[in-house]
Amino acid sequence: MKKTLAALFGTGAVLLAAACGSSGDSGSAGEGTTESTTAAPSTSQVTGSTGIELGQSYDQICSALVPYFDQLESWGQDRTQAATSVADAQKSLPGWAELSEEQQAETLRAVENAGKGQC
Repeated sequence: MKKTLAALFGTGAVLLAAACGSSGDSGSAGEGTTESTTAAPSTSQVTGSTGIELGQSYDQICSALVPYFDQLESWGQDRTQAATSVADAQKSLPGWAELSEEQQAETLRAVENAGKGQC
């Protein structure tokens, strides 16, 4: 259960962090909007998101993710598998296509190395 919760939280946290950091248009006043909320996992061990946003530097991403992967590992989650999930989540974000190939490569390298604990 902890592994599943950790994996779900990890994916949700990455998506939330990226969504908060996006600079997309919020739409015009005439357009209808819908809001949705997601309940936070009910565990006292959940302390926050990964703290990364699309477009950050290698050092920022890697240093933000190491403690995150450390936490997941303490719950029994495999670091490499968690890093793969985070990388996949990053690639699925709408802003991913707006990054240069170099930024995309640096982001993936930072996530992978953070998963290994090697920044």
